[in-house]
Amino acid sequence: MEHTSRLWRVTLVGLLLVACSGCVTVQPDVVVQEDDSSVFESVTTKSEWGTSSVQASVTLTPSATMSQGVTQLNVITKDGTSFYTTTVDSGQTNVSLPVPTGQASTLVAVNTVNGTVVGTQNVTVTGTTYP
Repeated sequence: MEHTSRLWRVTLVGLLLVACSGCVTVQPDVVVQEDDSSVFESVTTKSEWGTSSVQASVTLTPSATMSQGVTQLNVITKDGTSFYTTTVDSGQTNVSLPVPTGQASTLVAVNTVNGTVVGTQNVTVTGTTYP
C-alpha cells in the first residue's frame, strides 16, 4: 500500500511539472538547413528532452575564431528576437548553448571587434512534442 501511494505521488508531481512547464519535446534532433558554412561545422544535441529549448553543441571551424575573428554567438528566433548570446574565445571550437524547440532559429556568428556578422546557420529543433 505504501509503495502504491508513493508511486501515485511521484506520478502526480511529474504530471504537474509537465503541465506547469508547457510542452515537452522528447528525442529532439537539430536539423541544419544549409550545411556549407565557413564558420559552423556541426550543430547537434544529446538532450533526451526539452521544454522551450534544448542544449545544443555547436562545433565551429578551426578558422572561425582564429582568422575570421568570431567572438560571439547569438541565437535568434524566427520572429527576430534574441534568444541567447554567448562569447567565444580565440581558438575555441566547441560551444554549448540553448536552441528553442519547435521553431526555426538562426545561429549568428559575430566579430564584435569590427561589428560584422561572420556567418549564419539556420536550424530547427524537431522531436515528438507532448502538451
